[in-house]
Amino acid sequence: MPTAVMVADNVGGFPTPATLYRIDPPMKGTDHLLLYHQPALGGQDGQLIVVLATQFGAVFGKDVRPQEGSYVTNSPNHPLALQMAGGYSLLEPEPVVDEDVPVESSQEYDPSAFTVDEVNAYLASADDAEVVRVLEAERAGKARKGILGEDVTDA
Repeated sequence: MPTAVMVADNVGGFPTPATLYRIDPPMKGTDHLLLYHQPALGGQDGQLIVVLATQFGAVFGKDVRPQEGSYVTNSPNHPLALQMAGGYSLLEPEPVVDEDVPVESSQEYDPSAFTVDEVNAYLASADDAEVVRVLEAERAGKARKGILGEDVTDA
């Protein structure tokens, strides 16, 4: 059964905050999708947009056009869009608790304090939610192409 699990919510860089999902099986070469709602404008109804994505919450490749699962609506429904995109059923993410790792809630990784190579090395070992958070901080700060990729633009 095709499945989708939410990885991150409120992903920036799109007309409205997007939600990143990891999908199985992959679709068109990627195992992540972004969904966001384009509100009604100028007499046209809103749309729920499905875009192919990377694990970092960026657009996959150069095709930013709405993909299968996108539909016209003023009441967005992510489970419906995922079902239409590829028959994906939305699953709740499994909580991951590692009791051996101390929680450092007062200090978050700040990419602006590190080189491109150091940030990319950190991202390679970070979980999906942390990757999205760090990339958002990078977009809001230095916005270095070596971290965000050449296809990523600020919107």
